[in-house]
Amino acid sequence: MADINFSKGVAFVAGGSGGIGAAIVEAFAEAGSAVVFTYHSNKDAAEQVKSKAAAHGVDVEYHQLALHDDQATAQCLQAVQQKYGAIHSVVYAAGPGIPVNFVGKITFAYWKKTFDQDTHACFSLVHGALPLLKAQGGGSICAITTTQATRHLPLSVLSSAPKAAVESLLEVVAKENGRYGIRANSIRSGWLAGGKLGKGMDGQMDDKAIQQIAAQVPLGELGTPEDIAHATVFLASSKARYISGVNIAVDGGWHL
Repeated sequence: MADINFSKGVAFVAGGSGGIGAAIVEAFAEAGSAVVFTYHSNKDAAEQVKSKAAAHGVDVEYHQLALHDDQATAQCLQAVQQKYGAIHSVVYAAGPGIPVNFVGKITFAYWKKTFDQDTHACFSLVHGALPLLKAQGGGSICAITTTQATRHLPLSVLSSAPKAAVESLLEVVAKENGRYGIRANSIRSGWLAGGKLGKGMDGQMDDKAIQQIAAQVPLGELGTPEDIAHATVFLASSKARYISGVNIAVDGGWHL
């Protein structure tokens, strides 16, 4: 991706130690951008991501951060902008591991917890980033959501509902803040061979179920975290300067 260009500054990736987040960090580094990413608890994974991305010859650093702590999130963003001069892209690639369950069997406490760790965490990130992006004359915000936000499946509401709210948030951000040079978009991730699905949703899905999902994808195969990462870097780049307020499905056509 040597022909991809960004405005000055650094990419900020929230949730950079997970499967998709790690791929996004490396894709930014491969494209020549310095990267700062956050992790929640797995420092060993964060160190591995940093080492791999830094091999591309750019500055890479990480910070432990609980995104639902709005003050800590704002302070982290401010420190990063001060160090690098600008943040050209803010990416939300975080989210909790979630169980599959019927709506009637989900407790209110777990429903609230999931929104706290996902939708509210994304709001914290966006809310902290907006004044910084305004002050510097613009930037890109991108959230990784799910194609299940529009093609609903039984047992999937803890994945789809919080991400649908995230998409709505970014659409409004795009409309309100385009005048400041701020673009906001979402990428709807499809079923990926890596990450949570590759681990059988932590034992909640067997190989047969995964094969049945793959058979429903028009392109005939599961995607990879790198597929999401390449789309993310494109949306953050100058080549996507006139793209804002959209939700792009990267799912092999599964949404059809």
